[in-house]
Amino acid sequence: MSDTIPKSLFSNSRSSFALIDPATGNFHRRFDRHGYLTSGLRRHVAISYVWSEWKTNPADRLPDWTLLRERLLAVVGDNAPAGLRKETWGVNKCWIDCKCIDQDSDLDKAYWIPRMDEVYAEARCTVLLVRDDLSPLMHLSHEISCRFKGKLNSVDELLAPHNCLLSQSCTLLPDLAPERENVCLDALESFTSGAWQRRAWILQEVLLSENYLLSWGASGWMSLSDVGVIAGALSFRHPTKLWLREFANWCRRLWYLRQNYGETQSFELSDANVLQLAAGLEATVPCDKFYALCGLLRLKSIEYNAGHTADEALQNIVAELVRNGRLSWLYAIRPCFPPAGVTLRANDLMPFVLTRLDSRLMANRKEMTLSGGRLRFAGSPIGVIVRTSPLKDFLEQAAAAFDRHREFNFSVEEAHLAFAPAVIRRIAVDIIEPLLTDAVFDTICDGLSISREMSSRGLRVATMVMRLFTYRRNEGQSQLEEYNEADLRTRAMIEVAAWSIQTRLSEMTDFAIVGYSRDTAITGDDPANRSADGIALSTSAVELAAFIYSVDGDRQLQVIAGAPATSTSVMEADVLSFQGMMLGLNGNEVIGPQPSRLFSRGFWRGPGRDQKACQLTFACE
Repeated sequence: MSDTIPKSLFSNSRSSFALIDPATGNFHRRFDRHGYLTSGLRRHVAISYVWSEWKTNPADRLPDWTLLRERLLAVVGDNAPAGLRKETWGVNKCWIDCKCIDQDSDLDKAYWIPRMDEVYAEARCTVLLVRDDLSPLMHLSHEISCRFKGKLNSVDELLAPHNCLLSQSCTLLPDLAPERENVCLDALESFTSGAWQRRAWILQEVLLSENYLLSWGASGWMSLSDVGVIAGALSFRHPTKLWLREFANWCRRLWYLRQNYGETQSFELSDANVLQLAAGLEATVPCDKFYALCGLLRLKSIEYNAGHTADEALQNIVAELVRNGRLSWLYAIRPCFPPAGVTLRANDLMPFVLTRLDSRLMANRKEMTLSGGRLRFAGSPIGVIVRTSPLKDFLEQAAAAFDRHREFNFSVEEAHLAFAPAVIRRIAVDIIEPLLTDAVFDTICDGLSISREMSSRGLRVATMVMRLFTYRRNEGQSQLEEYNEADLRTRAMIEVAAWSIQTRLSEMTDFAIVGYSRDTAITGDDPANRSADGIALSTSAVELAAFIYSVDGDRQLQVIAGAPATSTSVMEADVLSFQGMMLGLNGNEVIGPQPSRLFSRGFWRGPGRDQKACQLTFACE
């Protein structure tokens, strides 16, 4: 215990990991952040806050410790609310960066900043110090109810427990007087528009913390996930308030990633998804928009340059990922029009679609280089594009066909439309998967009159997905007076789930459905005359006759490329045009339990023996 940060036992140039007691101002050295050498359990509490909100004067270099200390005394120690003490296990010390990192030492900051992800991942919980009064939301959170919470007992629920933030449609708000609802909306809008959500460091704090809590005033506290649940429920009531839906989606994506990746896999997040989530963030130092991801992306040795722009930081991050043999970041890159090279722009990434490429994401180094403005790696041709259509057109055709063929007995000409449920699930997996837990799934199917006697669960899932996609809110309204309370609650669940899916799909204007042929032989035939062996999801930049390559070293990474206008064929081109990545419909490419065979139809299992890898080169800037 000391009144200054203790130095590391292994280096006098940096401080050790230490906690501060706000009551005394003393530091307590911790030898083991995990607590394995002491209680065997995580014990420290990490503090999150916006520096600028805790400065006496905007020009001050550091936050005002007197202001922070007063708030911290209501978070840790004897003065904290009883419920919060239960979450923190009653500790009286915490970790806060402005005190526990030596702010006068560049060496200390250089060591600890890339390791802040470890501080949050190993904490008992993280508490965000909020300046807004969220009491209206705290009181409302005590009144919301869920018809499934605590009532699910199947093995499936143990493996994928029910979560109200993810399902959202299961949550029922109490009847709110207009005045009270407006007060809650005002509190939500003030909170979600605050500087905290735009902080570059917020992703790793929320993604890696075991529990993320909010604290305000002397006794106000609640979970960020509860705020997300309320935002999701209110967004359905107020569809024109886009900020509500955006915040609810942000919360759902972060929690879905965290819940499904698990603690032991917390560093296996998709590089593409991390970059996409960071695209809307801000930082006092522009480059921190992406350099703040170094810990989350496991890039501990990257060369930090405070003078970089956000674009330059993104380029530096990508270069380091390539040096580490990682290429899945390409799923976040928007192809140029007309298709050209790989352009790295901080504010122009592809819309968010979950892209975890393997159920375990085993490490395998791929041979690749990024130098001289050229990205090079080996790939094997596994298909050629023979058909492409906008996603919106494909889904409209599928909806019309489903109205005629409720058992998916499509004609030969419409057979490709049977993949619509898999396409919808691929885009909205974070919305649909939570609906597939047994009790929720059966309840929705019963409400949609989908028989439990249907031949397979896979067919029931596909039918439910299409019924929700084509659902109209006025369906059954004339019979509402005949419904009992349980029926009305089920109807409300269905409407929210349908609205969530339909809204997500309406935003996916950058995607297309492609048909591909496995025959990669170069012929003079028009590719449009070839039959398609299968379909997949891709960007709208894809052109006919473009080739699909599986990346050597990771066959699940599939890049689509074509020859530039100056070349006669893709095989003769020195530099290929990047047309985006292919999102296959194979179940291994998404998070969650393995889907039914209906979602797992694959038309190849990687390159055949007669296919040899070739060198692929893309311009990269």
